[in-house]
Amino acid sequence: MSLPKGKLGFADLERLVFRHLPRVDDSREVPLDFITAQTSGNIVAASDPVIGVPLEYYGFFAVHYSAADISMSFAIPQYLTLGVYYPPGTSEKWLESNMRQLGDAARDLDINILGGHTGGYDGLTLPIISSTCLGFLPEKPFSPRSVKPKDILIAAGPVGRETTWFLANVEPEKVDEVLRSKKRKQVARDLNPFNVASVACSLSQKKILLMHDLAEGGLATSLTELCRATGFGLTIQFDSIPWDSVILRLCTNLGWNPLHCSSFGSFLIATAEDRASDILYELKRQNRPAAIIGGFTSNQQLLLNRGGETAPLSMGHDPYRDYTSHIK
Repeated sequence: MSLPKGKLGFADLERLVFRHLPRVDDSREVPLDFITAQTSGNIVAASDPVIGVPLEYYGFFAVHYSAADISMSFAIPQYLTLGVYYPPGTSEKWLESNMRQLGDAARDLDINILGGHTGGYDGLTLPIISSTCLGFLPEKPFSPRSVKPKDILIAAGPVGRETTWFLANVEPEKVDEVLRSKKRKQVARDLNPFNVASVACSLSQKKILLMHDLAEGGLATSLTELCRATGFGLTIQFDSIPWDSVILRLCTNLGWNPLHCSSFGSFLIATAEDRASDILYELKRQNRPAAIIGGFTSNQQLLLNRGGETAPLSMGHDPYRDYTSHIK
């Protein structure tokens, strides 16, 4: 069956949505447009849209995009609010399968659904899910002002995997040029590298000065944002970056710069040099490839050392954006 235009009715919400989600309220007792929850501590909030990924994975990313942002502050993701919008006539199967996937992802992170809105509206050509995650932090969140020159930067990878995964789903023939078809299909189904929140929340906060995730624009964009936030420069060693095993070969074939490739699932950790080995050990226990990729400097320049030559690193075009229109 197809979904109708406008706000989805209560009976259909119960049938297609509510029964798949870990909800805070009993919807039969609170059939209104607001939900309340009691909490204490510092509230950390993050909002993200899910669009530009294969339609069958919306539910997973509706949880993990915003939960990853929350975890970068060292808050524990706890609640999620949702806006689920789709073109009228969208299949019920799409909604129910993604709500089931969303519910599973939320339960894995012990996140409860606080409320939301679901409906079909003119003007949309593809569905959009907007999610806002709320977390609670007993102490003060990380501050860029805690970082100083000579502190070091760790990257937890695999850096570039998001772009590899995306192409494996929407342009598989490009990945088949560097991977066997069977391996490419495994990459296309593998969502484990995108579970940032559970990895970040497992680390020891006392050993970390700052964390920042990688997403649109890839490593170059995130490094630029770190320099702007801290007021310091960075010198990065290209060959130390824990790259996805496929992305460098893909970029060579396609003429892309891997530093500009979207990399949700990877993140950066600023720490003192004497604490780096402990953090790397913790990441290894979580089966995350990770390495020291550089350090902060007082010269306020973002520099990249590659093949023995050092030059300024600038932002560039993220090729991910060229392929989102291929999603149907």
